[in-house]
Amino acid sequence: MSQRALNLGRLAKTLRRHAKDGWQRAVFSRPGADDEAAQVFEGDDLDAMVEAAMDAAGEGRVKQVLVIDERTRVRVDARYGKAKVLRLDEERKSKVMGGKDRVLQPDGSADLLRVIGIMNADGTISTKSAKKYKQVNHFVELCRPGWERLLAHRKATAEAPLRIVDVACGNGYLTFVLAEALRLAEIPSTLWGVDIREDVVANCRERSDAMGWTNTTFTVGRISDVQPTEPPDILLALHACDTATDEALALGIRTGAPVLLVAPCCQRELAAQLEKRSDGAITKHGLLRREYGSVLTDALRVEMLTACGYKVDVVEFVESTHSAKNLLLRAHRRPGADKALTPEALAKLRKRCATLGVEPTLLKLLENPPSA
Repeated sequence: MSQRALNLGRLAKTLRRHAKDGWQRAVFSRPGADDEAAQVFEGDDLDAMVEAAMDAAGEGRVKQVLVIDERTRVRVDARYGKAKVLRLDEERKSKVMGGKDRVLQPDGSADLLRVIGIMNADGTISTKSAKKYKQVNHFVELCRPGWERLLAHRKATAEAPLRIVDVACGNGYLTFVLAEALRLAEIPSTLWGVDIREDVVANCRERSDAMGWTNTTFTVGRISDVQPTEPPDILLALHACDTATDEALALGIRTGAPVLLVAPCCQRELAAQLEKRSDGAITKHGLLRREYGSVLTDALRVEMLTACGYKVDVVEFVESTHSAKNLLLRAHRRPGADKALTPEALAKLRKRCATLGVEPTLLKLLENPPSA
């Protein structure tokens, strides 16, 4: 855009007037452009920010937002230097939250919402991110019964925080969400995320650092390598692929974790075993066999968890319109339950699986737990 078409002098004065008492960031974008293409200036140098804003305007980034704090933004049209102050009052806040009292609010959890990509750098939540915002708040409510049961039996303190272990953590978005919910509830916690991929572990560390969190640790490794020095209070495995879910469940059972939150994914193992059977159409046709194998896999997991002393709920993780993999196995250990299967329970499960013609990985892991 031509410099002559811009009132840069007025733009500079406007920015200085609104930023004189401090600001968090300035965001420069082109009208109609995707929010991810925005240019972000962070820092406390007012002269440098104003200069960056004028340079951005010259490049066509005339849609500029000065974020003062979590509740105040100044929207500037760089072509004319005109500004409009937008405040997140209760009415606007309620609209953003869909009229509900969400745990992760757009002001109190702004850092987290930006880090996990739900909130834009300018402090807004776009229409396409609104569904994700609803989903992560729903996830918090699914987790709440677990931590409330834990706190009914022991007090979480800075010296003895709730210990969360997330295996196959991936980018750890929902793990961060759980940790944020506990922070907001003033419940001390620590978070340990483990994944085999170095790049996603590096991303988790970067996001944790960006939020200034000191209670998180992320390491590269396999689930079989995880040896907690103390039993986890909450073990997560969200969309760990195929038998990695079984490894996570076995780890939780072996360590006596009071709460297991597992969202199974890619249940291929039993479908392959069923292919060798002749049980009519359900095993003959690939699509039916895969669906049957998936349901059977999770049903047997529930039975094994129950036999190991857990009360299990099977709940909808996210709405099925958003993901076909929408089940969450939410398990709570019954007080006084043993960590290992009794011989009688193991024999019963082995017989059940033999009748079905399958040999699940979780059963094999329970039969032959790794040595400490």
